[in-house]
Amino acid sequence: MDNIDLKTLRILCELHTTRSVSVTAGNLHVTQSSISMTLARLRKHFQDMLFVRTSMGMEPTPLADELIARSSEALICLEAMLGYHDTFDPVAAERTFRIAMTDVDQMVMVPMLLERVASEAPGVTLEVSLLSAQTPALLESGQIDLAVGFLPPLDVGFVRQRIFSEHFVCVMRKDHPRITHELTRESFLRESHAIVTRNGTGHKQLDRALNAHRIERQLGVEISNFPSISAVIERTDFLAVVPSRLAAHWQSSNLGIRSLPLPFAAPPYMVMAHWHKRYMRTPAMQWLRGLVSGLYS
Repeated sequence: MDNIDLKTLRILCELHTTRSVSVTAGNLHVTQSSISMTLARLRKHFQDMLFVRTSMGMEPTPLADELIARSSEALICLEAMLGYHDTFDPVAAERTFRIAMTDVDQMVMVPMLLERVASEAPGVTLEVSLLSAQTPALLESGQIDLAVGFLPPLDVGFVRQRIFSEHFVCVMRKDHPRITHELTRESFLRESHAIVTRNGTGHKQLDRALNAHRIERQLGVEISNFPSISAVIERTDFLAVVPSRLAAHWQSSNLGIRSLPLPFAAPPYMVMAHWHKRYMRTPAMQWLRGLVSGLYS
């Protein structure tokens, strides 16, 4: 059985069609001797002549006829399998993609992402969840297709792609009574803050910068998510340190919020797209990653 492969099956089928070693060799672009050697192996394996020379050419034996009926089906299946290429047509696709994002990305990017999906892939739907400690395991198992945000380095087997560079700014209400066109270190230390700590937003880097400059914020309120903080800023004198994209989103939405640069140096951080190598070459995943990275850039 080790000597019977796809090429052998092709020769068997072609011999049955042409009834000629020379014609079979020409059609398959091989030598006549290779055809004869293959036929000899088949005869030895099946203990049958398979093809007998007659005045009409090489005529198949009854066993050869039966083998052809079976091998033709096998050959079609094998060729279909070996020639198979996974494809993805966004226009015709009907499927759901699962993406994990920060609450900032859900506010700022998901509406634009839905617009692009509706335009390019009307049959595609999205399931969007928050980044969490379980995100790497969900990526590995395929329960999440893509994760977007600032995540610590993941284990071997994961791939990440830089999407854009983000930095922090300080937001406050437009008519803040003590802060006008500049935020000084003294004002930053004097005012109370609405503090948010959320996975995937680079807050550990912000904390390192605060520690390096020996700055400790006065806690006014601690909130577990960014969407809730805009109402606090609009109605109080609290300050908040947030990603610049979120501040820009609030300002473009005509909320009573404005932003100023931080009064100390805080390095930017990279927002990444993360996925598992198992899905590296999947056309559907490649399309999704291209859509997301293109939208952010």
